[in-house]
Amino acid sequence: MLERLFLSLSLLAWASPATAGTSVKAYLESLSRKNAWVKVEASIDQGRMRLDFEGPTANGELLYERDSSLLTLVDHLHKTILPLSAENQEAIKLLLTLFSGKLKDQASDPSARQVYQLATENAQAFFNGAPRLEKKDVTESGFTCDEYVTDLAGTKAREVWVTTPDKAGMNLEDYNTFRSLAHLAVEVGSPLLAQLGADMEGFQQNLADPQWPVFETLYYKGKASARYKVLSLHAQSFNDGVFQPPQRYQVLGLMDLLQEGHKGR
Repeated sequence: MLERLFLSLSLLAWASPATAGTSVKAYLESLSRKNAWVKVEASIDQGRMRLDFEGPTANGELLYERDSSLLTLVDHLHKTILPLSAENQEAIKLLLTLFSGKLKDQASDPSARQVYQLATENAQAFFNGAPRLEKKDVTESGFTCDEYVTDLAGTKAREVWVTTPDKAGMNLEDYNTFRSLAHLAVEVGSPLLAQLGADMEGFQQNLADPQWPVFETLYYKGKASARYKVLSLHAQSFNDGVFQPPQRYQVLGLMDLLQEGHKGR
């Protein structure tokens, strides 16, 4: 009898692991620029996150450890790995501060000015303004959501459908890992985002609410310019290898990245 009970409990534990992580697939596209899209897949588990991205101009992954704040960029096109410690993140923030001061002046030709203006509009649409609740408990992409609309200068700038992690089927631990990465990304990129007119303080405050974006549209001059959509979200267990960088890729330092950027100019 005891052996049978032990076997039953073992099978139950194997079939329904208590520490299952979260798998998310999403799609991000520009509606104003041809071939500007990316497929995204997030794997989150026990304070670790892997973000795979693939599109016409990019193919790689971002690895994140919440406890250490370590970021690792993996470029599959060039088979390189770039670990970004906290010190390197501060160095990048300083470089972005220097670069952002010259960004607007460098947009001299018409095409560059158009890209700069579009980036400014999208950054402000995403980060700025006070969202107003438009509808509650609406169904979007199979999720029960609340719809929010943000206006800037009297024109619609953003529509977003959000749900809570529990309604999405996401455990709070994995959501906190996602939110921690969002805070870190905003912090590192804050000099550039501030140059584009983004309200960083207000956005960081909005991140305090446990909300998961399911569907979102940004507008540029009254027309939809970019769109994000969650395709699927479900519990999934991951082995440790998922959160490790590939073997036999070249490991770069921050100076290597800067030198490559200098050569490409």
